[in-house]
Amino acid sequence: MSKVNIERARSADGAGIATIYLTATAKLGFLPRRHNAADMWHHFSTMPTQQETWVAKHNGRIAAFLAISAGRPNWIDHLYVHPSAQNKNLGALLLDQAKISAPHGFQLWTFRQNRGAQRFYRRHGLTIAERTDGRRNEEHLADLRYVWRPTKGL
Repeated sequence: MSKVNIERARSADGAGIATIYLTATAKLGFLPRRHNAADMWHHFSTMPTQQETWVAKHNGRIAAFLAISAGRPNWIDHLYVHPSAQNKNLGALLLDQAKISAPHGFQLWTFRQNRGAQRFYRRHGLTIAERTDGRRNEEHLADLRYVWRPTKGL
C-alpha cells in the first residue's frame, strides 16, 4: 500500500522540487525555456528557503510540490506533480493544503494549453477570473487566472 505525507518543505527537499519542476514542464511540451537549466535548478532547489513550500511525499519520496508566493500570500506560484506520480491524488492533497494556508481564498495562473490543469482546477472548485493573451507573462503564452474562494457557511 502506498503512503502519502504532506509536509512543509525543508532545504534538503530543494533538489527533489527542482527535479519535479524540470521534469513536469518538459513533459508538457509547449513551454519555452526562458532560462537555462542551471538557473532553473538553482531557483527551484532554493525555493523552500524563499517562500512557503509544501511537498507531497509518496512512499517517502518527493512526488509533488506547492509554492505559495512570499510577497502575495493569496497567490499560488507553483503546483506540480511528477509525471510518474500523477493521478494519485497528490495534487488534490496539495490544493487542500493551499486552502488551509490561504483560508480566505487564493488565485493562480495556468496556461490555456494546459488542459489537464484546467480540468483539475475546475474539479476542485476553482473558477476562471481572467483570460489573457500572454503578453504579460514571461513565456508569452495565453493563460487563465483561476480563483478559489471558500463557500460561506450558513
